Amino acid sequence: MKRIFVPLLGELGDRTALDAAGKLLGPSGGHVDARVIRRDPRDVLPIVGEGFGAAMIDEVMSAAEKASKERADKAKQAFDHWVSAAGAQVDAKGETGGLSASFGDLVGPIPGVEVAAERVCDAVMCSRVPKDVSPDRAALMEVAVMEAGRPVIIVPDAEIESIGTKIVVAWNGSAEAARAVSMAMPLLARAERVVVLTVADGDVSSDPEDLAATLRANGIQADAVTAEMDRAGVAATLEVEAGKQHADLILIGAYSHSRVREFVMGGVTDDALTEGSVPMMLAR
Repeated sequence: MKRIFVPLLGELGDRTALDAAGKLLGPSGGHVDARVIRRDPRDVLPIVGEGFGAAMIDEVMSAAEKASKERADKAKQAFDHWVSAAGAQVDAKGETGGLSASFGDLVGPIPGVEVAAERVCDAVMCSRVPKDVSPDRAALMEVAVMEAGRPVIIVPDAEIESIGTKIVVAWNGSAEAARAVSMAMPLLARAERVVVLTVADGDVSSDPEDLAATLRANGIQADAVTAEMDRAGVAATLEVEAGKQHADLILIGAYSHSRVREFVMGGVTDDALTEGSVPMMLAR
C-alpha cells in the first residue's frame, strides 16, 4: 500500500485523517494524495428558485464562492501543518521515495466528484465525525465504500498511536468479507499479528480457523477466535474484542447484508461509519 487518498473538507477531521494516512504508510513511505472537496458555486443556482432578481442571485453566488474559498483555505492550512509535523516532502507525483504528499482540489457535486481519484489510489482515508456535525463527510465515506472499489479506512477523530500493526479480521464467511481480506493482504502481510474473529450472532456459523489457516499458509501470523455477541450488537462486540487483542485496526466486509436490511435493522457497516474508537477498514 503506497498511495492513500485523503478527502479534505476544511473542517473537523481533516488533520486526523492526514495523520493516520502518514502512520499507515509508515517508515517505508508512500504518497498521501490530499484533495479538498468543494462544491461548484454555480450548483446553488437551481435551488435559488424563481422570483430572485439578478442582484440577489449575485449575492447568493458570492456567498457560495466565499464559503468554498474558506473551505479550501482551512484544508490547505491543515495540510501544511501536517506536512511540517510529519516531515513529508511535497511532491505532486509522489516519486521521491520516503513519505511524500500532494495537495489539490476537486470541484463538483458532493459526494461524487472524488470517486474517480479514489479509484486510482490504494485506499481512502477518512476521519469519523458525527453525521449531524458533518453531513458532507458522512456522505463522502458512504459513497467511497459503495463506489470507489478501494478499501476505505475510517479513523476516530482523535490521535492514534499506530494503525495496522495488529489487525482483527471480522469474518462471517460472506463474499464481502472475503473480498475485504483480498484487498487487505498487503497490510495483513506486514502486520505483527492478525486475529480472525467470528462473532456468533445466531446467523453466522463460519469457522475462523479455516481463514486463519489460509493466512498462515501465506506467511501471515494469524490466530482464530470466536466471540459471543454482546447485547449492544456485532460492532460493539468487535470493539471489545479488538481491545482484548490490543488491535489498532478492524477489517470488515462492508454491507454483507443488503443495504435495505441494514437501514431497517441497523448493521455493522453503518455503525462503523458513525461510531467506534478503533480504526476500521471497510471493503466490498
